[in-house]
Amino acid sequence: MNRRELVKLSAGAALASALPASDQRFGPVLAFAKHLQWLSFDEVAVFLEENDLDGIEATVRKGGQVEPEQVERDLPLLVRALEKRGRSVGMITTDIKDADNALSQRVIKTADSLGIKWFRMAYYRYDFERPILAQLDEHRQTVLRLADYLSGFRLAGLYQNHAGRSLVGGSVWDIHRLLEGVPEEQVSAIFDLRHATAEAGMSWSVLWRVIRDRVRVVYMKDFRWQGRKAVNVPLGTGQVDPELYTMVSAEVSEGTPVSLHMEYIDHRDPAKQRECMDAIVRDRRALRDLTGA
Repeated sequence: MNRRELVKLSAGAALASALPASDQRFGPVLAFAKHLQWLSFDEVAVFLEENDLDGIEATVRKGGQVEPEQVERDLPLLVRALEKRGRSVGMITTDIKDADNALSQRVIKTADSLGIKWFRMAYYRYDFERPILAQLDEHRQTVLRLADYLSGFRLAGLYQNHAGRSLVGGSVWDIHRLLEGVPEEQVSAIFDLRHATAEAGMSWSVLWRVIRDRVRVVYMKDFRWQGRKAVNVPLGTGQVDPELYTMVSAEVSEGTPVSLHMEYIDHRDPAKQRECMDAIVRDRRALRDLTGA
């Protein structure tokens, strides 16, 4: 099977037709590009067009679709390839933590010049040998400096809630404190339903409302508990409560992009390339069923 045939997928894998319009509030539907990185930029554009996806969350980080060192050359090529098919780079995922790194500044300047609206920031971590709240205040000062640098651009940074033993943002409450006093035009938040459920258990409704006003992008994915391990599963088949999908869909700011994160198949295995693509398409269908997007 050649690469073009791989992009077109098997019969029945592509979405057959759009469902009737709903009153859902989500804007563009993006595909997280980690599982599409082995396709050419043109092939990514074809895949998006044929499967009712408005664009991608591109990976502009070490080992990503676009290596940061090559951002001035490759990111414009990716943007143009998608534009030819009526698709877009809705946001980029980066290694950016602060404004002091020259490579980060190159990524910011290039993305801004291409009209990209948001970049996902890299994560901060806690050192358990030091007081937690003092560290959070230090990270907040870093974010304030980043926001000051970003004030000269249209591009804005976004910080994601992510489950994890030492990650800042796992509990969502710390994102609220992290962003206190930070201009929302420069840095805001991503709400990840999977990670909020993993960390909150039953109190996900509180976490959503804590950060709701700063959310600019929503991540859709799902998981199940296997013993004490959280294992990623197809969208709508795991622990994320259907009521959380409904709540976020109803309360999110109108036009908010949603990014599909298909994380349950290993993107590093070339033998699973087609399986990854089929899974993204199935999750796209599930997203429509769950939210109307």
